[in-house]
Amino acid sequence: MKGPMERWWERLQFTLLFLALAVVVHGFFGWFHDWLEPKDPYRTPEGKAFKVFMTGEGNDPDASPGDRLRLFYWMGE
Repeated sequence: MKGPMERWWERLQFTLLFLALAVVVHGFFGWFHDWLEPKDPYRTPEGKAFKVFMTGEGNDPDASPGDRLRLFYWMGE
């Protein structure tokens, strides 16, 4: 039969191992997220790609948010 100090030592070892593995897994997921995320998603595209959304001055009556939303629902795009 194990004494109380041996049981506490095993629990402490298990807890420390669990915390160490949790930190390693958290670091891996952080690195993986940084690897997947683009560096600057708002930069000007390269090659044959081009930006299709341009923000205007906001004073054009033909491009009001309500009209754009109605056009979106009407055209489905």
